Amino acid sequence: MKEKFQQVFGKISAASGTKVLKRIDFGLAILVTLVAFFIYAYTELSGRNAAGLRFIENIEARSLDARFNLRGTRPHDENIVIVGLEETTLQKVGAFPIPRNAYAKMVDQLAKDGATLIVFDFNFPLPEKNSAVEALKQLEVSVQGRASPAIIQKIREIEETSDNDKILAASLKKAGNVVLGHLFLDADRAGSVDAAGAKEYFGALSRHPLPQLIAIGGVSPIQVWKQVTQEAHEYGDLNASGVYANLGILADAARSFGFFNETPDADGTFRRSPLLISYRHGDYDEQFYPSLDLEAVRQYQKIDEQNVAAYFAENGIDRIELDPYNLRPGHDGTVLVNYAGHYKTYKHYPMIDVIDGRFPWGTFTKKLVVFGATAVAVGDLRTTPFHDADYMGVEIHANVIDNILHSAESGRGFIARSYKEEMIDLFFILAFGLGLGYWFSRARPLWSTFSVIAALGIFASVVYLAFSHYGMWLSFVIPSGTLVANYATITSFRMIFEEREKRKVRKTFERYVSPGVIALLEKDPKKYFKQGGESKELTVMFSDIRSFTTISEGLTPDELVRLLNEYLGEMTDILFRRWGTLDKYIGDAIMGFWGSPFPQNDHALRACACALDMRVRLQELNMKWEAEGRKQLAIGVGINTGEVNVGNMGSSKRFAWTVMGDNVNLASRLEGITKEYHVQCVVSEATYRTARDQYVFREIDRIKVKGKTLPVTIYELLDWGRNDSLYTERIVRFSEALTSYRRQQWRDAIELFSKIKAKFPDDGPAETFIHRSHELMEAPPESDWDGVYAMKTK
Repeated sequence: MKEKFQQVFGKISAASGTKVLKRIDFGLAILVTLVAFFIYAYTELSGRNAAGLRFIENIEARSLDARFNLRGTRPHDENIVIVGLEETTLQKVGAFPIPRNAYAKMVDQLAKDGATLIVFDFNFPLPEKNSAVEALKQLEVSVQGRASPAIIQKIREIEETSDNDKILAASLKKAGNVVLGHLFLDADRAGSVDAAGAKEYFGALSRHPLPQLIAIGGVSPIQVWKQVTQEAHEYGDLNASGVYANLGILADAARSFGFFNETPDADGTFRRSPLLISYRHGDYDEQFYPSLDLEAVRQYQKIDEQNVAAYFAENGIDRIELDPYNLRPGHDGTVLVNYAGHYKTYKHYPMIDVIDGRFPWGTFTKKLVVFGATAVAVGDLRTTPFHDADYMGVEIHANVIDNILHSAESGRGFIARSYKEEMIDLFFILAFGLGLGYWFSRARPLWSTFSVIAALGIFASVVYLAFSHYGMWLSFVIPSGTLVANYATITSFRMIFEEREKRKVRKTFERYVSPGVIALLEKDPKKYFKQGGESKELTVMFSDIRSFTTISEGLTPDELVRLLNEYLGEMTDILFRRWGTLDKYIGDAIMGFWGSPFPQNDHALRACACALDMRVRLQELNMKWEAEGRKQLAIGVGINTGEVNVGNMGSSKRFAWTVMGDNVNLASRLEGITKEYHVQCVVSEATYRTARDQYVFREIDRIKVKGKTLPVTIYELLDWGRNDSLYTERIVRFSEALTSYRRQQWRDAIELFSKIKAKFPDDGPAETFIHRSHELMEAPPESDWDGVYAMKTK
């Protein structure tokens, strides 16, 4: 098994960087995409009860909260205001529950100031405990039959004016614009309420169900609803079995009713709100009832019942219409609240100020007033996406009402999470899974990293803009998770298998090139492991120590090794600094080249720079060795530029990156020629043509190297181009002397070269031509001599 694994691993490794590896990378991208599709489908189809992936849903919900906080406050309806039962009111009116005549006074003041609608996020299920009324009732009973009818009537009149429930009912009836709230109960809690009170309330409630249920495609709304809500619903039971009712006397006086049931998400945050709940009382038919907010909008806009309908499709609620509003809740009738901002985004007024009339008249004219508890002691605190510590439930209702009233405006209605958003999610999953997966399988890791960062940034912007401008909740977690997982999977795969190729690059080239060059080669390792070579123009350099045999004879083996190691180490460092490739050491000689494996358009320039750097460093070393009483060295350097064969040469078990060809041999011959002309560096005409603008050269001779028939012009590399003025006179005088030499004017040539030698005692070529001119004067060449000198040695 182990051998099989190694064979497979080896095959995959051998395929790294090839089409096979790219296919494997893309296969991984397909796998990641399929997993992402499965997770997305599971969470969407399982709804909010996909407990196994609840952590993903919680992260996604938190990402929605982040969008709210990033957006901040949005425009909201200034005609929606809140009157709060807050701490100041409790201090002045009395502890909670406060007397109901206080509510009556508030309703009177609001109605007097011209409020269009008053909505109670409140209910009154039990009669108020009033000791004065109880005492009057007992008095009436005790004097019954003994007191005159006038006295009994007076007691009853006083009792009537002291009954706060009747006082509140009278105010509600007089105002004629009050919508009361009630709380629907599930089966477990339905048995805990007063059955008689619920029955009495149902008499009033049954007159205000949702007016119309319209089936799409012949479905039964009740059956569809049962199917949608048959499992335990995260937002409470949407099939109510009981109701925490208002007193009959108050219900009869109110204009309408709506439920204020709200249930948080699994993390305790209130993001959704139900618009409908079904309720069946006893043997009566099951009916759908509107939320407090839905009914408030209907009453506020005076929408006729015939223009209100809920449409049911096979998968649940399709839409709710309150002409002109067309609402698209979830299939279970819940909506995602588009919160306008932090707590107190809507204008708040203390209840006690309204009771006492401490507000400018006209403040509530044509306003929709939502009344609710805002005192912490009453305990109606809610956690919203803005995560304010003091957010009260009454303001949630203000937000839902605002969403309905402005549902046709972009970014102001409910947050949309529908089929359209799901299709956009799937598009991004597909794009990040297959689209970018294909790119990752072909791009370099650095580009892949940049792509991930850019894609995440763009995607986050799209998600945020869709939310802030269009009220769309696009999934962020699964699509972005697909992107990151795709990148991580493919990158990890490449790190495992391509790292082997990089190690091979390092192992192959660490002896030949600098670490910086190796880092560049590692980016495309496959390129350097095919055996054989390619024809390419490079620059080759040979460097050799002069009279090394004589020097070595005067040194002990240890001294020789020490000298040679120090010299080779310093020269090799210079070669690496100039980004050259060390081909090999040949005894005391150094062979190097430029232009491969790392491509360099300026390879000739780098080779010349390396030769000059070697000259300078050798001068420094000689000074050091002289001070130490050690031997000093002189070197010769030959450089040639031309087509060579370069690549991995050798057997399947051992190979090296090297160069071969005639131009390599010429570079070696040029290094040997430096001895003939007593110069340090000789370059070919090809190198000269490439580098002459950057360096100082002088033409030395035209020669035929041993074993070759075609002549070559050779040049001495003198210095950097910036120092050309130091050599102008020497170059001009040498050129004049060389012209006389080629014209076979031997005496003139000897005279001119001698003057150069006198002026520049270290001029080796002048000395060489003086001796050669004497020889040719004594034994003249053929009459058709073209000035080319045939070298006698290699």
